Amino acid sequence: MIPTFTDPAANRLWEDYFVRVNRLLTDLEAHVADSLIANAQGTEMERLQSALARLGQPEEYLRPLLADDLINRGMRTYAPLTIIRGLFHALLTGSRRAATACGFSLGYLCLAIFVAIAVLKPVWRDHVGVFQGENGKIRAGIFSLSGSDHDMLGWWTTPIALLLAALVYMGLTKSLRALRHQP
Repeated sequence: MIPTFTDPAANRLWEDYFVRVNRLLTDLEAHVADSLIANAQGTEMERLQSALARLGQPEEYLRPLLADDLINRGMRTYAPLTIIRGLFHALLTGSRRAATACGFSLGYLCLAIFVAIAVLKPVWRDHVGVFQGENGKIRAGIFSLSGSDHDMLGWWTTPIALLLAALVYMGLTKSLRALRHQP
């Protein structure tokens, strides 16, 4: 979907950018064509399959670039949806990236749980918080409680959960930034 720009400068910037993209695609096509011509053995289909196999699948070399760009943009702006999209593309790229993306995705899931606790405490105050049962077991989160469970933090659950969410978010984003700058 191509956006409609009212600003001529924005339209020109869009067109210039995609002229460069098309030029690179043309160079890529020329590279494959040269490779096809250089290999004189086999049928046309076999030569083309060989040339494309040497180049690799577009997802293999474009997806990591997209993932890197989205993650870098998200780290600069602290935009969670951009980081999540970057992590999604990183998950699809390879085992090391997938393992790293899974780890950070779990961290962001914990962040979402802290936010949910903070938001839901005022709504379900008797079912959200940090509770201690009569057996001494401590549980934190959203629960269906028995009558003997004691809310240990009360209304302090909301600001503590928000503080933890902010700390986890900043820590994850800074860790992601540090990890991305490693060779």
